[in-house]
Amino acid sequence: MINRLLIRIKTVQLVYAYMQGSLNQLNSDEEMAQSIEASYKLYNYLLALIVKLTDYRRTQLENARNKFLPTQAEKFPNSRFANSQLAKCIAEKSNVMDYVAEHELMSDFDTETYRNLLEQIEKLPAYQEFMTQRDLPTFKQEKELWKTIFAEVITRNEKLDATLEEKCLYWNDDMSTVTQFVIKAINQMNPEDETIKLAKMFDRNEDQNFARDLFHVTLEHAHEYLDLVDRQAWNWNLERMPMMDKVLMVCALSEIRNFPDIPVNISMNEYIELAKHYCAPDSPRFINSIVDKIVKGWKEEGVIFK
Repeated sequence: MINRLLIRIKTVQLVYAYMQGSLNQLNSDEEMAQSIEASYKLYNYLLALIVKLTDYRRTQLENARNKFLPTQAEKFPNSRFANSQLAKCIAEKSNVMDYVAEHELMSDFDTETYRNLLEQIEKLPAYQEFMTQRDLPTFKQEKELWKTIFAEVITRNEKLDATLEEKCLYWNDDMSTVTQFVIKAINQMNPEDETIKLAKMFDRNEDQNFARDLFHVTLEHAHEYLDLVDRQAWNWNLERMPMMDKVLMVCALSEIRNFPDIPVNISMNEYIELAKHYCAPDSPRFINSIVDKIVKGWKEEGVIFK
């Protein structure tokens, strides 16, 4: 699950903390490991949220049915959402709920969050169509509904944002990236499968090594690369340059210089995309220009050969 894009994001975030003085280099390895594990915990949390939301909806329906004088609608509720086959697959055919329980990621105190999310879900046109269509929804239709729920509710819900921030400082920053992995997992689920095989923390040993090595060499050479940036950006005062611009250039230069198997254009493109997300509108062009000048100089000096 932890791919190179997420590793680069983690590296940028922690190098930023280091350059701001809020990360001690002696504790950097532990911080990186915790940050990566936090992403994997969020992945499991979001999948478990599907189960928890449908469980909570069943509880609501059951409580309404058991009222002293239930209405006709409460006696015979529409339970399509509550009886989710997708949630059943996750709960019964994967280890998600065991993982969540083992790491104590969810609690009864989350019920207010579930109620708030369900109120928003009920307003979705996709949900209303799902609940009222003539035929019973297919598993594919249910998956499409949940993909819409993630895109339009779960990633935009302020109550959930606050809940995630309380649970883990990394989770809000990870939300958009980890949600993509959750959507991928939903796409791959099949009710006919005996077990649902979800992503491991690292699919490849190479990625685990990349996470460790990229972070190490970036911290080791951060000030050296900052000096190179300062010399190339001659019409800029380094102190006035936005911190995130500097961090992205340092990370890009570290990867280009120290990982000969990764093409220069791959590294450049990845960090330019991050700049579009984290920096001012004119930063990507500026970062690309400075890094490109330094890389050309390295090639002329025979420092890199790719």
